Amino acid sequence: MAEKQGPWDSKRRDIASSVPAARRGAAAPTTVSARVRGGSSWRRSSLWAGLWAGAVVLLILVYSFRFELGHLGDRVAGELLPYAAVTTADGVVRLRAQRDGHYYIDATIGRRAIRFLVDTGASTVVLSPADAERVGIDLSRVTFSQRLRTAGGIVRGAPIVIRELNLGSIRLANISAIINESPMSHSLLGVSALEQLSSYEVRDGTLTLRPAL
Repeated sequence: MAEKQGPWDSKRRDIASSVPAARRGAAAPTTVSARVRGGSSWRRSSLWAGLWAGAVVLLILVYSFRFELGHLGDRVAGELLPYAAVTTADGVVRLRAQRDGHYYIDATIGRRAIRFLVDTGASTVVLSPADAERVGIDLSRVTFSQRLRTAGGIVRGAPIVIRELNLGSIRLANISAIINESPMSHSLLGVSALEQLSSYEVRDGTLTLRPAL
C-alpha cells in the first residue's frame, strides 16, 4: 500500500535538493583543489621556462654584439673618467679627446699619478717642476743645462731618465725626459715615450695606444 505523502514531504525534498554538495558529503571540493594546484604548477613551469629562454637569447645577443658593446663601454668610461686610460682585453689603451681637442692621460711614475698632455709634436717627455717634485726628484740636485725652444720662448731644462712610466696597462722603461725649469700647466707626453709603443693613432676623437709586441 503506497505511503501517503503530506505537503511537508515535498518541502523537504526541495530543501534537500538545494543543499550544496559539500554539506551532503560530496567530494567536489577535493577535485577543485586538485585543479587549482595543477594550474598553479603549470604556470610556474611556464614562467621558469620563459626566464631561461630569455636568458639564453640575452647571452646570444651579448656574444653577437660583443665588439660593439666593448666600444660603447670604452666611450662611457671615457666620458665618466675623462683622464683615465681605458684598457681593452688585448692591452690597447684608448683616450677620448677633451673639449679643448687635446688628449690627456693619468699616468704613473713609480707610484705617483701624473696627468700628461699627449703631445706628438714634443720630441721628449717634459715634466713640470711641480710634477718632478711629486715623483720625488730634488730640483736642487739636477742641472738645467739644456735650452728648449717653446711657444713662450727659450727655457732651460734638466735631462733625466724615467725608469718606469705606466700608461694604463702599458709599461714603458728608461725614457729620456726633461724637467722644465719654468712652471707648466701640464707635463707633456712626447715622442720619447710614444716611440716605445708599437703604434699610436687618432681616429674619430679617440687616441689609441698599442703596446710593443
